[in-house]
Amino acid sequence: MPSVKRKPLHHAMSGKAEAQEQAEAPAPSANMQVIFRYYGKFGAADWEGLKREDFHPQVTWNMPGHHPLSGTHSGPDEVVAFLQLLYKAGIHVDNVHVGELDDGVTVVEKHLGHASYQGEDFLFPTATTYEMRDGRIFHVPVHNGDPQAAERFMWLAFPLKPVPDRLQG
Repeated sequence: MPSVKRKPLHHAMSGKAEAQEQAEAPAPSANMQVIFRYYGKFGAADWEGLKREDFHPQVTWNMPGHHPLSGTHSGPDEVVAFLQLLYKAGIHVDNVHVGELDDGVTVVEKHLGHASYQGEDFLFPTATTYEMRDGRIFHVPVHNGDPQAAERFMWLAFPLKPVPDRLQG
């Protein structure tokens, strides 16, 4: 892993910024490595690898909102189907930052999601919490920083079928 330069610390009480000594970032934990591996497999559309190696058999993924992809997705097959739709919609992320909480089971990740639909660009500042179990991703709540943008994009990208088509069994 490349050396990471730390930014100045801000002291909220005094309002002063003080430069922190430059140091290499600590090696990522095993749980963080699972999240990095997940991102690599998502980018490569390695859906079977995600199911086989990274997702716990009882994985759940909670997508907030009131759009067609919102709700709790349960089990590797359903979670992968959800992720495939995000991939198909062209959602990509950058500015990814990952850290592990001191409980040893929770990895927190923040990123900027990007997408566009018919020339309109969307930005999704997002934080995602990954609860790990047995070295795999177990429970994932997504926390949208701009839920209105997410709602608008999802409804544009995943419109409902006309009512007669929805009523057919």
